[in-house]
Formats: sequence, structure tokens, C-alpha cells
Amino acid sequence: MLSRIAEYHYWMGRYIERAESNARVVADFYQTQLDHYVNGNWGMVLEVTGELENYQRSSSDLGCTQVEHYLTFNPQNPNSILSCLTQARENARGIRDQISSELWVALNRLYLEVRETHWEGMGDAQAVSFYERIKDQAQLLDGLVHGTLLRGVGWHFIRLGRFLERAFQVARVLRVRYHHLQTKPVGMLQTQEWNSLLRSVSCFEMYLKLYRATLVPENVVELLVLHPDSPRSVRFAVAAVQADLAALARPKELGYGNEAQRFAGRLQANLSYTTSQEIGVQGVVDYLQEVETQLNQIGEQIHHIYFSYPLSQSQRQSQSMQS
Repeated sequence: MLSRIAEYHYWMGRYIERAESNARVVADFYQTQLDHYVNGNWGMVLEVTGELENYQRSSSDLGCTQVEHYLTFNPQNPNSILSCLTQARENARGIRDQISSELWVALNRLYLEVRETHWEGMGDAQAVSFYERIKDQAQLLDGLVHGTLLRGVGWHFIRLGRFLERAFQVARVLRVRYHHLQTKPVGMLQTQEWNSLLRSVSCFEMYLKLYRATLVPENVVELLVLHPDSPRSVRFAVAAVQADLAALARPKELGYGNEAQRFAGRLQANLSYTTSQEIGVQGVVDYLQEVETQLNQIGEQIHHIYFSYPLSQSQRQSQSMQS
């Protein structure tokens, strides 16, 4: 497969996952405000999505309407939901003959729906429904990738992009919100925020099934970072990245085909043999910062090995995982 075609597959997967992740975060923040009748800190939402610094360069207004528009509809923000879906659609257009008609139609429909949405006058309940629909449609796209595409090179690149993005997004959400929760006194409000954190990565019900109703921060870290069977955990996503890299690489005597596979294997081993207690001793925030750094290294190696051309500044900004 040509490197350009491989890159289209890879970035289509990443942009769809990024749009879904941002929709999850904003939807949960809205829902929390509706459930508990509080005015939330929209600056934290910017921090969770990695956009606080970029936003502050152009505005100091952290009001709900301004921040929400920036994260959802602003075309100048390369990581807004609309921008992500635009880029996903453009990448899909470049491989229109490689993907199924069902996948193309569903992605195009979602892009047009978000582009044509008018936000003025919408209430909070309507906003929650809007973001829920984005999440549902992103899951539909994932199902169409698995249900209508050949298990070839392109399929592996889509999965590679999607799971690498998921690992980074979950690590960053947990890192930022864990840091904020450390400064809050133990009580009902803190419990609500832990529940909000779990909902923002679709792990609330999963947590209740595994650990019952008792909310323990160490268990949250274990579920979101180390659990091997949770599809939203960092470990699960990195294992999927490693599997796709192994399928794409040529095996060597050393047991890995290239540096991307070596970096992914090293991170996977770390996540497989680390305990939540050890993470607590090191510091959850510091540990997750290291994980994000390693995920960025994997992304850089994938680019160097499979796509291999210098990025412009605008491309770096839109395609970087770093906050």
C-alpha cells in the first residue's frame, strides 16, 4: 500500500476517535451540571481536551457558550469536533475506493449534520442529546469499519490510529481530572466528580460491575489504566496498537519489526506488569505524563516509518497528540 493511502486510513481512524472523545467530555460536563444544578468550570474542559493554552491565546472568556463553540464548531480550532470530522471526511475521500459505501455515507452524514447544526438558543438538554448522537454515530462508524472492510493493511491502519488516539485521550482525561480532584476535600462533591470522570470515558457502569458502589481512586486508576479487558483502558488500547503494528511489520530475529513496534511493546509490558499501588507510589499524574510521552513517541515512529515526510507547522498542530 502507498504511504499516502496508509496515512489516509490512519488519520481517518484517529480523527473519528478524537471527535468522539471530545463529545464524551463535553456531554458529561453538561449532564453533570443538569443533574446537580451547578455551574461547572469550563476551563477544566479545555484542559481535559488539551486546548486550554490555544484557547487562551485568543480569548480570556471561559463562559459556557464561548468554550463550547470553540470545542465543537470553531473551524480555527484544529481539534474541534467539526474540524476532526472534516479531516476524517477528507481522509476518507482520499480512500473512497478502499472503504465501503456504508462507511462513507455514515461519515459524510455525520459531518453534514454537525456542520449544519445551529447552536444559538439550544438548551442544555438539547446539547446533551446532540453530543450523545455524535457518540452514537462514532460507534456506528467503528462498527462499519469492523463489519464492512476487509481485514487488510488499510483496516489495520484505521485500528492503529483509533486505538493510539484512545490510549492518549483516556490517559490525558484521567491525568487532568485526577490532578484537580487531589485539591478537593473528600465528600459528596468529590464523589460526583469521580463519577463524572468515569462517565466521560464510558466506564461508570463498568466500574460498578467490577468494584460495586464503593468509589476508590486506586480502583479508578486500575480500571482506566491497567485493566486488560476494559475496551476503554490504556492497557487495552496499547495492546491493540501493538497487535496492529505486529500485523503490519515484518518480523525480525529480535522479536520486533521496527521501532514503533518496539516502543509499543515496551509500553505494553510496563502496563501489563505494573500495579495500581506502584502507580500510586510514583504518583498518578507523573506516571500518566510518562505514558503520554511514550504514546507520542510511538506516534512519531509510526509517522517516520510508514509516512516519512516533514510536517508543516499547521499539520503538526492538527495532528499532534500533545496538549
